[in-house]
Amino acid sequence: MRRAMRRTLLFLLMLGRVVPAQADDVRARVIPERSFGYFVGDLIRARVEIRAPADMTLSRPSLPHPGPLTTAFELRSVDTEEADVSGGKLWSIGLTYQNFYVALDVRDLTVPGFALDLSGPNGTRPVDVPAWRVRVAPLREISPEQKESARDYLRPDIVPRRIDDRSAEHAALAFAGAAVLGLVGVARDRAWPPFHRRRARIFAALARRLAAEARRPPGDETFRDALRSLHRAVDASHGRNLLPGDLVEFLRARPEFAPLRPSFERFFAASDRAFFAEGGATADFGMAELARFAAALAARERAS
Repeated sequence: MRRAMRRTLLFLLMLGRVVPAQADDVRARVIPERSFGYFVGDLIRARVEIRAPADMTLSRPSLPHPGPLTTAFELRSVDTEEADVSGGKLWSIGLTYQNFYVALDVRDLTVPGFALDLSGPNGTRPVDVPAWRVRVAPLREISPEQKESARDYLRPDIVPRRIDDRSAEHAALAFAGAAVLGLVGVARDRAWPPFHRRRARIFAALARRLAAEARRPPGDETFRDALRSLHRAVDASHGRNLLPGDLVEFLRARPEFAPLRPSFERFFAASDRAFFAEGGATADFGMAELARFAAALAARERAS
């Protein structure tokens, strides 16, 4: 009987030792990135490692939430990684804090700890993550070294650097000259004064219109209208009606058109056939040739 009681007591003692041993299998430790050298506004990073048996699970809602913790610290972000290790699980919790403490001297501050919940077959168990300390430092000294005179606290005046403004003047003159030349070119192109007395560009618009009509299906009436338009433009350039017999006189008065004399002769010949001959227009001088002739007249007119 006594022997049986001894065995029972021994079993209870061993059971009492086993239960704490299982409870002690859950461990938490804080690994800071560094524990000193922080100024106001700096980010403070740390990693919390929690080891537990394989049948336990970390309760995500128990993780700390980003936000203000104390007047000195604010939790900015939390990230969690889980890994299987020999004989259990390992949770690595990354924490990023920001320091808002304006230190007047070098001192240690305490980052508060927190509690996490682990779930297992026997229910939920809290795990305390301990608080830890960091050392902060001021950005500058509180007061400068004592001086004899208030003027001694001021830095000496910096000797002003002499700036040579001649290069800027030269650049301004160059840009002004370029602007004037550009304005002269635009005034000449637009016939602004003093270029408003130049000859009007009679053939430019007509050349564009005939080029567009040359891309359309040909027609006798369209070709005759184009001939009439070009006749009117040539007459306006001459100042009166230009007949084939007046061509030499016209080219003597307008020498810029002299290289186009063969084209003028072909134009008058095609006009005679289109308006007075029974066969009408011929294929050797059609709308395409007429458009090219008008474009050549416009180019000579623009270059003059």
